[in-house]
Amino acid sequence: MKTQRFNPDYKWTSSKNYQLLGLCNLIEVLSLSSKDNTTMIEIGSYMGESTMLFASSKMFSKIYTIEPHSGTEIHIDENDYDWDIIKQEYKINTRHFDNITHIEDYSYNVVNQFKDESIDFIYIDANHSYESVKKDLELYLPKLKQNGWIGGHDYNKKYWPGVIQAVNETLGIPEHTFKDFSWLSKNKRTKLI
Repeated sequence: MKTQRFNPDYKWTSSKNYQLLGLCNLIEVLSLSSKDNTTMIEIGSYMGESTMLFASSKMFSKIYTIEPHSGTEIHIDENDYDWDIIKQEYKINTRHFDNITHIEDYSYNVVNQFKDESIDFIYIDANHSYESVKKDLELYLPKLKQNGWIGGHDYNKKYWPGVIQAVNETLGIPEHTFKDFSWLSKNKRTKLI
């Protein structure tokens, strides 16, 4: 089965699987400043491959994944999959972890389930349009703790220029970018009043 992180199509990679290695590099950067009892949100968890990697790091006491398992997705169309297959893969990839809470909905519908300044890390990898990424950033930035980390996937000018535009407009150029086109920035905004 072709997957996005573990067994990506060769056209996405060279001789190395940077879809996996890049995310591992991001996790390594996060681990350098991690503390105990951290919480993260992953917006767009798809097959749960990155979720499994985040959970395997043991850095997060609580991981919330937000994924409706519906809508349009290029990877599904290219491989003749359906959302039932994707949802089953998500369950397989996350089955060993009891610190994962899955919310089967769109991010904009569930943002109020999280208190402001309560999350240590947010990873955005859902709809890659400018409007969607910008909306996720604007909705979820208040949920991030001061000095928490925010990141995402597909910071790639050739394929996803809307991601770059939304991230740069909202946060500035990310502090870190990785070979899988993930990005990472520290939350430097002042405390909410």
